[in-house]
Amino acid sequence: MSTSTRQLILQRCFEAIQSKGFETLRTDKEIARLKITKGAFYHYFPNKSELGYAVVDEVMLPFYEQKWASLANIETGVADALIAALEHEKTKATETSIKRGDVLTNMILEMSHSDDLFRQKLEVVNEVQVKIIQKAIMAGRIAGELKNQTDARSMALFIVGQLMGCYTISKVRASKETFVSMVGTLQKQLKDTLVVDAAPSKITDVVSSSSANSSVSNPVNNVSMNGNSFARIEEKSEEKSKGGWFSRNR
Repeated sequence: MSTSTRQLILQRCFEAIQSKGFETLRTDKEIARLKITKGAFYHYFPNKSELGYAVVDEVMLPFYEQKWASLANIETGVADALIAALEHEKTKATETSIKRGDVLTNMILEMSHSDDLFRQKLEVVNEVQVKIIQKAIMAGRIAGELKNQTDARSMALFIVGQLMGCYTISKVRASKETFVSMVGTLQKQLKDTLVVDAAPSKITDVVSSSSANSSVSNPVNNVSMNGNSFARIEEKSEEKSKGGWFSRNR
C-alpha cells in the first residue's frame, strides 16, 4: 500500500466530512468511490475513529495553518496582513461553503462531547491558529504598528472565535451575504481596536470597500464585551475613540 493511497483516503474523507459531517460519514461509500478494497482501507484505518483522528491531524491541521500562513513569522505589516487574511475568507466564500459551515466548528459541536481524544485534537487545531495570530500581534506591537495595551492572546482567541461565529450565523441563515457583511464589520473593528493612529494605509481601503459592498446589517455590533479581557483596552482607548465595538456608549 502506498502513502499516496493513504493520503487520498484522508483527503476524500475530509471532503465528505466538510460536506455532511463526521457522524454521517459512511466509510463503505468512500471505499466504493475510491475504488479500493476494504482490506486496503482497513490496512490504514482499523475503525472510523482512527480515520477521524488522522483526518484532524494530517488534513485539518495544515488546512487551518494555511489559513493564516501570511501571518507566520511576520515582523511588519501585521495589520494589513490580518485584514487581508480575513478578506480572503470573504473572497473564497460561496453559497455552498457557507451552507456547509466551518468544518472545525462543525466537528467541535459533533464530537467534543462524546470523544475526549477527538476534543483534544480539535483543540490543537484551534490553538495552532491562535498561536500564529498571537505571535503576529506581538510582532506588530514591537514594530510600533499595533497598540501596546492589546492583550495578544486574548485578541487572537477573539479573532478565531469571531470568524467561527461568522460562519455559524451565516450557516443558519444560509447566506453568503451575511458572512461577507459580518467579516467586513470584524475587519473594521480590528482596525479601530488594534492599529496605532497613523497615516492611512491600504488597510483602510480594504475595510472601506468591504463596508461599501455590504448591505446586510450586523447584529454583532450590539454585543457587549463587559467582564472580559478587552475591558482593559476599552478603559485605555475610550478617550481616543468615540464609538466602535468596545465603546461604553454602545
